Amino acid sequence: MVQHVDPETLALLALGENDAAAPDEHDHLRSCHECQAELAALGDAAAVGRSLTDEDRLVAPSASVWEGVCAELGLGEEDDAEAEAGAGTEAGVEDEADDSEESAATVTDLGERRRRRYSAGWIAAAASVALVVGVGGGVLWERRDLEEPAGTTTVASATLDALPDWDGATGAAQLEESEDGRRQVVVSMDAPASDDGYHEVWLIADDLSGLVSLGVLEGDEGTFDIPEGLDVGDYPLVDVSEEHFDGDPSHSGDSIVRGGLQI
Repeated sequence: MVQHVDPETLALLALGENDAAAPDEHDHLRSCHECQAELAALGDAAAVGRSLTDEDRLVAPSASVWEGVCAELGLGEEDDAEAEAGAGTEAGVEDEADDSEESAATVTDLGERRRRRYSAGWIAAAASVALVVGVGGGVLWERRDLEEPAGTTTVASATLDALPDWDGATGAAQLEESEDGRRQVVVSMDAPASDDGYHEVWLIADDLSGLVSLGVLEGDEGTFDIPEGLDVGDYPLVDVSEEHFDGDPSHSGDSIVRGGLQI
């Protein structure tokens, strides 16, 4: 039975927490279409929350709203108090006072607090952005935390199959797009190392009539920028070739693995 990536881990990855997954989970994600599709859906939901502007923000909800949220997520009294504080500010402020004097406010970084608490309800709510959309400004602190890293969305993926003379080689590719429009292809490959050459990554037209070099693959995995203005639809095949130090920049004709990006 295939062991897929845990939904909580996928939710954190969709929120930009790339270190939430173990190396073997990242390896599985590169080749599993089911997990890739779920991650892409979570990323789309997170993008909805990030896309809200100042005009979309509503007034802070009443205390009863937060009571319902905390009850649904199973948060304790401490969580409830911090959540209410977060509704009006980016950081929760806890004031402690006695009869004689009021102590200085203690500022709590809710972004760090969120990373420390990985309860299923909390992660699921954050990943689906249901709370962000449902109560608007009431969870403004959580949405702002998501805006700090530039999120990426996997828009296409490919399984790279071995070509003749390279039996046993395997690979995978993902086309990712960031919020600022930057596009990258993440390529991984398991194949024998080159003794007298190197591996190069290409995008190739379906009918093999044209190709574009993305760069040299060093090791088992690499991330490559797609040239601005290049229509990936015209060059959907991801190809990794065996090249030699012969001074010829063209494709050697010796492809190791190849596969088409599926959007």
